[in-house]
Amino acid sequence: MTVYWVVFDAAAHWVVDRLEREGSLPAVSRLRRGGRMTAARPARPNCQTPPSLATLFTGTWASEHGVTGYSVPGAGQGIGSHVSGFSPGYPAVSPIWQTAAERDLTSAFVHVPWVFGGTNRVEPAVEGAIEAYSRRVVRHDILRLPLPAQDAVPWRIGPFTVEVTGPVDGGGVHIRTGHGQVTLTARGPWRPLALDDRHGTWMGLTGSGDDMTLVHTGVWEPRVDGSSTDLVKALEACPPFAGEGVGPLYRRGVFGPRLVDGGDGTAEDAFLASLRCVADSFGACATAVLARHSADLVVVYLPLTDDIGHEMLGWCDERSAAHRPDMADAVWDRIRQCYGWADDVLGEVIDRAGDEDTVVLGADHGMVGSTHLVHVNQALLDAGLTVLTGHDAIDSVRSRAFYHPANNGSLWAGARSASDRDEATALRQAMDVIAGITEPATGQTLLRGFQDSHGRRISRDEVTCGPLFVCFADDYQPSSVLDPGGAVVCATPKSGAHVVNTGDPRLHAIHAALGPGIPAGSDPGVLDNTAPAALVARQLGF
Repeated sequence: MTVYWVVFDAAAHWVVDRLEREGSLPAVSRLRRGGRMTAARPARPNCQTPPSLATLFTGTWASEHGVTGYSVPGAGQGIGSHVSGFSPGYPAVSPIWQTAAERDLTSAFVHVPWVFGGTNRVEPAVEGAIEAYSRRVVRHDILRLPLPAQDAVPWRIGPFTVEVTGPVDGGGVHIRTGHGQVTLTARGPWRPLALDDRHGTWMGLTGSGDDMTLVHTGVWEPRVDGSSTDLVKALEACPPFAGEGVGPLYRRGVFGPRLVDGGDGTAEDAFLASLRCVADSFGACATAVLARHSADLVVVYLPLTDDIGHEMLGWCDERSAAHRPDMADAVWDRIRQCYGWADDVLGEVIDRAGDEDTVVLGADHGMVGSTHLVHVNQALLDAGLTVLTGHDAIDSVRSRAFYHPANNGSLWAGARSASDRDEATALRQAMDVIAGITEPATGQTLLRGFQDSHGRRISRDEVTCGPLFVCFADDYQPSSVLDPGGAVVCATPKSGAHVVNTGDPRLHAIHAALGPGIPAGSDPGVLDNTAPAALVARQLGF
């Protein structure tokens, strides 16, 4: 008996439900027909990926597991410091697989956080695991073509050098390292390339004629370990890790104008090609695990649905000002394709599962359309509550109040507000300033309220200490950076977001499950995202 737990990052229920009902996600449809499918409320007060995954995997809220954002404020030296929510020591509550190990159950993992901890080794109960996000070597980059007229041009990719030759037959380029080589053609599929015996990247060629661009994805160093030698070897032989697409290049116009900027879809297709690398990278690892494991619990994480959501989903969100009805169909085509790649992996999992096994599909959170960033500290700086250091960073010692640089939605009283009474006063002053932030064009108030660390709404008069969490209208997302021009509210090129859990149903995650004891076609109603861990525990027998 095995429980298979597949996680689509940022797979919003409203998106999956639409795509499944139109027949675009056959594997999800198998879960819905044979088991159950519903929506799940994500972590609160912050629903970024680390706290949301921690809630999913531990079955507890952030006030218990301690992961309060991508970065956790105050976890380093001083209240203004912060460390990654994926750091060793988090979450404070054990993930479900650690509880399973205490009951002599085994597990296997595909790029799941908090499995390796601070070492390159896993616990004896882990048959096999691969993880790479924690060890990035270099981000994606480009090389503009045509090349100078010489035999080969060296191109530095972080600490590595590749040799680029072109044009070759068909107008493409040839890339070579001491460990591999690949030939690319314009708009052809992206190809993996070994940089040495441990590192690799994926290469793509976009454009045409004399206006072509060579692109590589980021480079990471995966770590692989486990008790099954066969499985570990198979994971080590998988293609290079591609942890994300090249969204920043897409937003910068490297591949031409986006659809919303007057483009013809070429830029979207280039970005989607980079996500195909992510799908192939993660899919290969999932295939390796499915073919070789004998574990009681298998967890597979897939990030590409989050990637495309941040870049494009807002243009399809009819409840957002980001919605573009003139091109929503074209965008849905790309989202449908990307979700389809994730669905293919889910289908492989279902095919591997037997009648006595359970398949659970989950997501850490959903996604809402977004149009603007709110530079909270600029408003507090203008009001004299926030103070900067000489390096234009937030001075948490001299500030009376500040929006935390961790950008997890939290508002803090500075060390200057030493007493409890003064801390409450400073926070209330900051709340008044934030309540006065308006949309420049319309004068519309953007604030929707404040939450405490448990995600409960809190009024000005109830405040005694921090931190508080700032909830703006969903189209307006908080930002910890200062706008170079001193603006408080600015347009953002990323159309989808999820920071503070405002309670909007668009932030609900997908949840589906098929297995013994789960009635076919059942609908339990909207769940908290603490429920899937309890379901997994039940199906594992504890």
